[in-house]
Amino acid sequence: MFEIVSTTIDRVRVGFLCVAWIAALTQVLTDVFFIWIVNIGVISFVIFLILTFYRLRRDTLMIVSILVFVGYVLLPKFPTTADWFEGGRNVLIFTALLPTMALVRATATMMPSVLLTQKSLSNLPPSAAAGGFHIAANFFGAIINTGSLAILSAALPKNVNASDRLAAAEAALRGMVTAAAWSPFFIAFAVGQAFVGELHAWVAIGIGVITSGLFTIISLPILSRGVSIKTLRMAFSCLRPVLFRLLIILSAVLISALSFGFTALSSVVVVMPILVIVQFARHRHHVKSIVMKVGSEMKKIGDDILIISLAMLIGYFATRAGAFSTIISDLYSGMIPGWFALITTPLVMMILSVFGVHPVISSTALLAIFSGGRADVNPALLMQAHLIGWGAGTMSSIASLSVIMCSSLYKVPSRKLVFGNNFLAALFYALVGGCILSLINFLV
Repeated sequence: MFEIVSTTIDRVRVGFLCVAWIAALTQVLTDVFFIWIVNIGVISFVIFLILTFYRLRRDTLMIVSILVFVGYVLLPKFPTTADWFEGGRNVLIFTALLPTMALVRATATMMPSVLLTQKSLSNLPPSAAAGGFHIAANFFGAIINTGSLAILSAALPKNVNASDRLAAAEAALRGMVTAAAWSPFFIAFAVGQAFVGELHAWVAIGIGVITSGLFTIISLPILSRGVSIKTLRMAFSCLRPVLFRLLIILSAVLISALSFGFTALSSVVVVMPILVIVQFARHRHHVKSIVMKVGSEMKKIGDDILIISLAMLIGYFATRAGAFSTIISDLYSGMIPGWFALITTPLVMMILSVFGVHPVISSTALLAIFSGGRADVNPALLMQAHLIGWGAGTMSSIASLSVIMCSSLYKVPSRKLVFGNNFLAALFYALVGGCILSLINFLV
């Protein structure tokens, strides 16, 4: 009986999420012309969250409790109904982003080019496997985020020993999370863009290509056994079937953003479903399987949507109320040094993540403090510091969804993923990345 009721609620939940998804797309395409549709989407989103509450994970409830407490401390008064609707419209886009990424991940797992790359990676010798997994996860992760972990785990030989399995898992996780430095498909990009603006966010993406590349060049020889120019060539050769398609996807998002004035987030939620429809037309026999996978995944994303939306909502209300400006003026009356902002942002995000504080909480607070001219820092560099902190924090948190997924898929203890090689890698990434950005900020 309970299973029947639970299944029914799940179907209703997904239905309300789909309504919110359509409303978010309407908002992107028409701005406020059909505001009544957008408001219906906000109400549907709230109903979705209410129906989701009974199945939230324990760590999600803890994060939500912290966010509610932070909101209580920061906000001078309880928002009015009009404020809630305005704030709801502001964060409604996230109800489109996460289902869109679920659609992209489900489609990617069925694409022949991805399957061919997956097969090539499974044939790599042990000396090239870790490097191959890092590089592949960086490319795949840029588009499908945690979906890259699932694709690469399937490429791991069944008889691999425990040591090589851990090395592959660590490499895949490092590659995937550091893709956040240059990919507009991560939640991190959407969060940062809300504070620094669209232009600076795109500039940060260009900087992130260099950041991620430098981290790969430095970390692979140190953390991956047997890496050489030859093994790296073998790894890159495995990616040939998907590189052109990845370029098309990134170009389509960028062109639509520049042509229609979309934010990166809006461009992703509009362009990606169109590209998926093209794949549906090319591979009709996969449509049913993809739709079923998307439906299944949409039942599981309530935790992420709630955390991100609530954090952004509190940040939105607090910024409007001037709460962060008041706190800063009480603590420090002058201009915050740029080097302090750029080093503190990634390092604090990484350290707090080790203690289970989700990066969306720490980054929202830090960006609110350092953005808007409060710190002597280039906004694009602050955005990149935030993206570095997001990757380092995701890599080093035992409560991170990426770590939990990686642990399950690769069958390695999560504590080894967090407190092994990747802990030092995350610390290096955050600290050195912040220092380099500080030097650039000084020079410009």
